[in-house]
Amino acid sequence: MGNGIILCVDDERVVLNGLKSQLGRDFGNQYVIELAESGEEALELIAELLDAGDTIPIVIADQIMPGIKGHELLQRIHQVTPATYTVLLTGQADLEAVTEAVNHANLYRYIAKPWEGHDLILTVREAIKGFFQERQLDAQHRLLERHNHELELLIAERTQELQREKEKSEELLLNILPEEIAAELKQKGEATPRYYEMVSVLFTDFQSFTTSSSAISPQELVQTLNECFTAFDEIIGRHDLEKIKTIGDAYMCARAACEKHHQCCGRGTRSLGDSAMGPRMEFHSAIQRPESLGITHWRKYRRLDCRRHWQKEVCLRRLGRCRKPCLPDGKQRRNR
Repeated sequence: MGNGIILCVDDERVVLNGLKSQLGRDFGNQYVIELAESGEEALELIAELLDAGDTIPIVIADQIMPGIKGHELLQRIHQVTPATYTVLLTGQADLEAVTEAVNHANLYRYIAKPWEGHDLILTVREAIKGFFQERQLDAQHRLLERHNHELELLIAERTQELQREKEKSEELLLNILPEEIAAELKQKGEATPRYYEMVSVLFTDFQSFTTSSSAISPQELVQTLNECFTAFDEIIGRHDLEKIKTIGDAYMCARAACEKHHQCCGRGTRSLGDSAMGPRMEFHSAIQRPESLGITHWRKYRRLDCRRHWQKEVCLRRLGRCRKPCLPDGKQRRNR
């Protein structure tokens, strides 16, 4: 039904015909001009038009009508279709009615009878223009809100992904470096060199590993080493030892000097021995259990190369000779 409806309401048929004739010359090709002779008829017509999906840019209503007065009608129309512009047309100036329409019907314009044709046309044209501009802005606002909501969901999802990746990176970093070194590296971008007066290095190795490993598949070999080294990781964590590295079947960890330095390393050594040599750790039949573990004491100066994330250790002076290999019960084994 065109681009919209212009609704005129007046109890005098002559006035309605005059409005339709005058408005039709300027807006008849673009809009449909509907007429209603009472407020009740206007409300029924508006309900039908809205149900049909039509738009009503403007309603022009007379103030003095039987039944529903003009300002009361405009208030009820505003409740049904708030975007519609309302114009009050009357031959009797009623300040109270105009005030009610302004406050409760969002009155756009008050026009006194008899009206000037040019003024009426200009009022209707500007009202229609404002109606569609506001409608377009409202549509753009809803579209922007929808895009913002989608963007917020995307940002939240991406933030969760980044948080998970950050946690993985931090976990990987802590697997390589001590916690205090990792924290300093993240905060300052470099780690301060540290000097240790005394460091104990613990080393374990499987006897005849090269020969034994050739008798089983690579999958079985990796699984066996993974189970053993996982147990070692849990043990050194309990005794505050720092894992240095694994090379093949070799496992190396260390601890810097403290009041209970040797006791911690000793307990860690015995625990590693209990785990690797005890009956709870299952080994493939082709791999021999570790038979010896040893501790060596060094002076060490450690520096972290942040550019390549390599850990460099420089031994300044060896303090003592390596202890004889010991068994989990503390007895020493003779060197072969």
